[in-house]
Amino acid sequence: MKKTFKKLLVMVSAIVLIFSMNVAAAEDIVLNDSGSPFIKSFDPGTSGEYKYLGYAYCFEVGPEYKYLQITYTGDPTAFDELRLEFVVNSDPSEEKKLTPVWFRENDEGTVRTTDGGLVPNPSDKEQTAVIDLEKSGIDLSTGIRAFHIHDTPGKGKFTITDARLMTSAPKGGASASASDVKSSSDDKKASSDSKSKSSSSTDSKSSDSSSSKDSSASSASASSSSDSSESVGGGATAAPTTGSATYPIAIAIGGIVVAGAALVASKKMKIQ
Repeated sequence: MKKTFKKLLVMVSAIVLIFSMNVAAAEDIVLNDSGSPFIKSFDPGTSGEYKYLGYAYCFEVGPEYKYLQITYTGDPTAFDELRLEFVVNSDPSEEKKLTPVWFRENDEGTVRTTDGGLVPNPSDKEQTAVIDLEKSGIDLSTGIRAFHIHDTPGKGKFTITDARLMTSAPKGGASASASDVKSSSDDKKASSDSKSKSSSSTDSKSSDSSSSKDSSASSASASSSSDSSESVGGGATAAPTTGSATYPIAIAIGGIVVAGAALVASKKMKIQ
């Protein structure tokens, strides 16, 4: 009986610890890679028909990361022809790119917030929007490696002050000020080789993306401009003050307590 009880305690403690480790691993992934960050200022300039704005490394997250939360400021028309071209996880020797999704209604694909609306127009006041990647038509079956950022000159500047991939959408209202959003560098999931991966991808894909997107930028310019005048609604909410939820910590502590109790119980049994 004592041996059975001891084994049961050990099994329970092990299960709790494993579960706590898996849950704790699902932290927010802040997109501030030193080589290719999304948290920065962007300026498409004023000349030409197309502008490649760079490459944002997503740390090759898994399919459980279904939401992209951004906090931003900028010119009111800065999102009129902004589009993201996601790169999914695949063979390291190739880059599997998806069809671009636009921040305004477009036949190629449209960025959607959690309530199915468009990301609100930027302003000089910080706003936070939660983008639902699945509703935006992004294939998450293998996870996301990165995304290319494309724009059209003359549409205005914008700044991303916080950007993070999340496994669940935070609860909140349709829109809110994000002046109290804290961007924590401790939340990022950086690896020692992330700089080389993101930097080489940026250099090798810039010219290719530029040539392939010139035509789409021109053809969609008229429709995007008219769509930008529509009322863009919610999906915006206040960002969390930390990248990690508190419940993984509680579960981890609970696992440690259970493991400790099992150890104490086993020692007492030996004494008896």
